[in-house]
Amino acid sequence: MTIIWFIVWFIANIVGAHEPLQLDPVNVWTGTLILAIALDLGGSHAGTVSSRRDR
Repeated sequence: MTIIWFIVWFIANIVGAHEPLQLDPVNVWTGTLILAIALDLGGSHAGTVSSRRDR
């Protein structure tokens, strides 16, 4: 998910206006990056929890 986000941001940054990643205040690109990282980490955690329940 994070790699897909990076590819989309990179293409949008080249084709559209230059949009830096800002943390103060958080802009849309940084917010979606944080969401992508959270989904990646949550998905890996959920995978280990569900496999433990199957045993």
